[in-house]
Amino acid sequence: MAAARFEVAGEGLFRVSGPLDFNSVPGVWEASLPLLREAPAGTCIDLAGVSQVDSAGLALVLEWVGQASLAGRALRIECMPDKLLALARISETEGLLQQA
Repeated sequence: MAAARFEVAGEGLFRVSGPLDFNSVPGVWEASLPLLREAPAGTCIDLAGVSQVDSAGLALVLEWVGQASLAGRALRIECMPDKLLALARISETEGLLQQA
């Protein structure tokens, strides 16, 4: 299975690829921290390349949204996988994702 990656795709654009699950989230979180701290307002994280996701992946995305909100920055999350949206619906956190 391919490793998860958090990559710069352009000015204010990041892409996540691979599984976003319990095993990969710590590494993705560590890779994303310095990049998101320096990211401009209106930054976008594209999840189109995410191959699978579990509750840890949802927690990571919610943490990105929360950190951006605390910093007073807008953050867009694009191409959320259906399973991520289903997990958010089940856990009643869908509204938090819609704020992104």
